[in-house]
Amino acid sequence: MKANLEPILDVLGTPDRCFRIPVFQRVYSWTERQCMQLLADVQALMKEDGEATHFLGTLIYLPERSEAGPRYASLIDGQQRLTTLTLLLIAMRDHLATSDKVEERGLAAQIDETYLCDGDEVKLVLSCDDAKALCHLVFGQNAFQAESPHAEGAQREPGSLKEDQAQSAFLLGNEALFARMIDQEDIDCTCLLAALRRLTVIVVQLDDDDAPQQVFESLNAKGKPLSTTDLLRNTLLLEHGFDEQARLFNIYWAPIDAAFEQFAPEDDIYLDAALHAWLASTAPDIKIGKRSDLYQAFKEYLATRDDAPEDLLRSISSACLSFAKDPASPEAREHIDWVIDKPKGLVSERKLFGD
Repeated sequence: MKANLEPILDVLGTPDRCFRIPVFQRVYSWTERQCMQLLADVQALMKEDGEATHFLGTLIYLPERSEAGPRYASLIDGQQRLTTLTLLLIAMRDHLATSDKVEERGLAAQIDETYLCDGDEVKLVLSCDDAKALCHLVFGQNAFQAESPHAEGAQREPGSLKEDQAQSAFLLGNEALFARMIDQEDIDCTCLLAALRRLTVIVVQLDDDDAPQQVFESLNAKGKPLSTTDLLRNTLLLEHGFDEQARLFNIYWAPIDAAFEQFAPEDDIYLDAALHAWLASTAPDIKIGKRSDLYQAFKEYLATRDDAPEDLLRSISSACLSFAKDPASPEAREHIDWVIDKPKGLVSERKLFGD
């Protein structure tokens, strides 16, 4: 493990390096309030001495094993901040690209080629629908084209976003927010970029023997807690490379997410109930006292087994899909009641008092 304090733009602008968000991580979800706070912090930095810096937190990544070398890195922690910074850079680039000043159009090209693109790829590859949305913002019809050597690249065509706009509302909305703020407040993007270069982060580069899953679990103590399904999914997928993660996720976990959408916003309750049902059937000797102990029970089970992760995913996926088809069955209700800690043996008010 290597840890250093570095400017975040130096990290994002590392030549021949693209960051990829593992498919099992949550999608981008920063709100307008959080984006406005970041912009306010940067604007405050613009007014301070040129040596002043602003600390943004930690970025944790794991270089991906590849014969081509560590071009790609899986971003373990820092997705929200790095994505928001990328959206601000896109808005700045597009604003500068329309300038009458040659030097500002040149700065737009510099932002494009250093922080947003790596050849014909985006520097930050998001997961699920957000990947297409960000690609559209970087390479789409409103993106900077003039004087860019990548302008004619075939991979720069992201296609229509009509079917993905709802899913990527935070992403698209926050880029539009930054563009609007730059125009309305007439922000000097040259000075803004200089301030962005003074944002710093602790950069942690993990090695293969650093147990990335333990990092995931430690992150459960801050921000929005990781759910049982988040932790279990990460455990089963994280040991694989990016492409294998995507394959396993698409085959076994994406159908689970789709099937449990019907239960939103209580989908976590139903998923935990389905997982409890699977574990009760697969390992009846493992007793779980309460919902918060469910993941530890899975770890106990996994420690005693040498099943291939794909076999476990296949079994879990099959059980969860069956659960989702009949959530009102007596067996399913039993596990749902366990998750919500519903006391047994209660007489309902309807039976007690009549109609």
